[in-house]
Amino acid sequence: MTLYSIPPLLSRVCFAFLAIVVLVRKKMTLVNTLFFLLCVSGLFLYTDILILFTVDNREFALWSSRIDHIFVVYAIPLYIHFFHVYLNINRRRWLIYTAYTGAFVLMWFSLTPLCIEKMNLYEFGYFGNGGRLYPVIGAGAALASLYSLAIICLAIRREQNSVQKNKLKYILTGFGVMGFLNGLNVLPLLGYPFYPPGTFSFIPLIIFAVGLFRYDLLDMGII
Repeated sequence: MTLYSIPPLLSRVCFAFLAIVVLVRKKMTLVNTLFFLLCVSGLFLYTDILILFTVDNREFALWSSRIDHIFVVYAIPLYIHFFHVYLNINRRRWLIYTAYTGAFVLMWFSLTPLCIEKMNLYEFGYFGNGGRLYPVIGAGAALASLYSLAIICLAIRREQNSVQKNKLKYILTGFGVMGFLNGLNVLPLLGYPFYPPGTFSFIPLIIFAVGLFRYDLLDMGII
């Protein structure tokens, strides 16, 4: 394991910790269930990235990434769905249905070169090169991140209660910024030699965890 493996390892630990917190509290409301599924998706993603950064076998790295994308494509609709439920947005349900349908269709191409064509070797380790369909996944992730950031910022602007406003700020800084960083992982997948920005998701996740225990962000009675 090299220094490059530390950020994805820390992000994996943070996702695992938050998932365990939800399970321990045993209060599986819809918003908590969606949050748990997002954490599981993050666990798959950063387990895969950790494998890519540590293995020497190109073929093993390729299939690890392809299998991971069977689950990771659902992070896009889960992300939108989570923020809709958390912010009590009952409009634009068509957007959630469309995102889930798109993820379901893309899932069937996850094990083909149309999704991950090959493995590129960079200084930090292996990372996939997206196939012909990957720009669709990248565009979906970018739009989901920008849309979620926009509706959170609007909610903060409209909120009058200072405590609730602070909760929303933690959500924005935590899961909002985390989603944006993960969306930038598309850069190395499109062939640009950038260290995946999403591996630093542990930073906003730690901030989110502080808010989770300070303000009980998910109403689990955790304070």
